[in-house]
Amino acid sequence: MPNQQRYSAISTINHWVTALLVVVMLALGYAVAAAPSEAIEGYVLGIHVSLGFFVFLFVAWRVGFRLYEGFPANVGQNALERWSAYAIHRVILLLLALQVITGPMYLFTENECVNVFNWFSVCVPLESLSVIHEPMEWLHVNIGLYLLPALLVLHLVGAIRHYGVRGKQEMPSDL
Repeated sequence: MPNQQRYSAISTINHWVTALLVVVMLALGYAVAAAPSEAIEGYVLGIHVSLGFFVFLFVAWRVGFRLYEGFPANVGQNALERWSAYAIHRVILLLLALQVITGPMYLFTENECVNVFNWFSVCVPLESLSVIHEPMEWLHVNIGLYLLPALLVLHLVGAIRHYGVRGKQEMPSDL
């Protein structure tokens, strides 16, 4: 596992592609929750599930690569900032992993397939585990609608503070 002071170029690209995918998936998830009719809900949910297949692959890559590469040392002006950065980065990755597992699991446990834009379907017959269907659905919905967005806002605030406010304080005055 390489030890480094900054994130690698691959990690930076992974971060921003994941950020884009997560924002799209959250928007689709909120659209499903607010859909005015079952027809619209089904259509948006179909897009959410289809795109979710590719998000699953990318998040699995991102989490695996992060575990392989490790995390650079957390920077912050005090221990609370460093601990917060440490915890939030890891919890966000954990929640993303949970999201891409619980989403298909609550389909598979009802003998449903992941239909990917009508190109192909992924079916894993897990109806024998139907007892975990409701917990998988509850986790997926509540993490996606409440917990993950809250942590992403904290992450964004921390990034703004780190790169914006602190960056201006550390810039030489002769620039």
